[in-house]
Amino acid sequence: MFDNLDVMAWATDVQGTVKLSEGRALRMIGSQPGLFVGLNVLDMYRDRPETLGPLKLALAGEPHTSLSRENGRIFETQFRPMHGRSGELLGVAGLSSDVTEREHARLELARQTDQSRRLAELLDLAQDAIMTRTLGGTITYWNRGAERLYGHERAAAMGRVSHALLGTRFPSELEAIDQHLQTTGHWNGELTHARADGQDVVVASRWVLKRGHDGQADEVLELNTDITARKRAEAEEAQRQQLLLAQARAIQELSTPLIPVTDEILVMPMIGTVDSMRAKQIMEAILRGIADTRARFVILDITGVLVVDTAVAGALLRTAAAARLLGSQVIITGIRPEIAQTLVQLEANLEHIVTRGTLQSGITFALGQRRLGA
Repeated sequence: MFDNLDVMAWATDVQGTVKLSEGRALRMIGSQPGLFVGLNVLDMYRDRPETLGPLKLALAGEPHTSLSRENGRIFETQFRPMHGRSGELLGVAGLSSDVTEREHARLELARQTDQSRRLAELLDLAQDAIMTRTLGGTITYWNRGAERLYGHERAAAMGRVSHALLGTRFPSELEAIDQHLQTTGHWNGELTHARADGQDVVVASRWVLKRGHDGQADEVLELNTDITARKRAEAEEAQRQQLLLAQARAIQELSTPLIPVTDEILVMPMIGTVDSMRAKQIMEAILRGIADTRARFVILDITGVLVVDTAVAGALLRTAAAARLLGSQVIITGIRPEIAQTLVQLEANLEHIVTRGTLQSGITFALGQRRLGA
């Protein structure tokens, strides 16, 4: 019977002398059944206290079970004290089983469990919200980052459908997103979620499809980074830029005012310095005004212009030429002596431009020409 069992059955007297040594497992440690009979275990293992310890406990009357290593194998031994009819200790009986594969599997499971625990601890340190969910959306993992971001404790989130829990708002149809995920194995985009307190949070979301050993998709890893503050800052910046643009347009309109005197006469008083940018704005405002009103005369009053240089003179000439193409005549008024001298020195060609000393005389001229035209 013992020769057909992968065990070692043995027994010693109270002095530790082996009385029984049977079982096929003895061959695993390089021995044979019956070979140890007559030998004293206390002498055999005097240099191995880890082996003698459990035996001495049993010889002291304490039953127990322990693990030991022999010849590269791991054995689980049950130590049972043997007593006579009157209760006296007769010796120790033991049964040893080879549990090498079981212990290796247990140690591997413990290693994997410890690795998973340390990985979970690392994931909990992440600021991002990290979750895993089934293809149907059921949450199977929820890290501390997700608790902090969304306000849902892990126990409350596990087993819930993520999109229902978070009220997810997608940038496109969910079916299209799932199709992209199935095709490419990943998806990136921005989502809007609702926190437990009802506040919205915008996240940069990254989905990764996990496949099983058979290649079939079985789980989704989702990482969400809170970008609410960034999106708010971007919106505020866009609003600020729109305000600056509106202000710039208002300033431009104020710096190049086009005033209708009659339905055919427009006046633009120019004040301050005229640079290339403002000269361009002046031309655009005049041409737009002529096109909108069909004005026949445009009076440019430069009484308030401090300096007229080559660039300003060129801008005035180009504006007059463009106005003529639209059927309007430009009248320049308010030319001061020093500006007149500058224009002469620059040899500005004012042949097709009417000039008058004051704005009033310019308007009078335009009205007279209007009556003549009528």
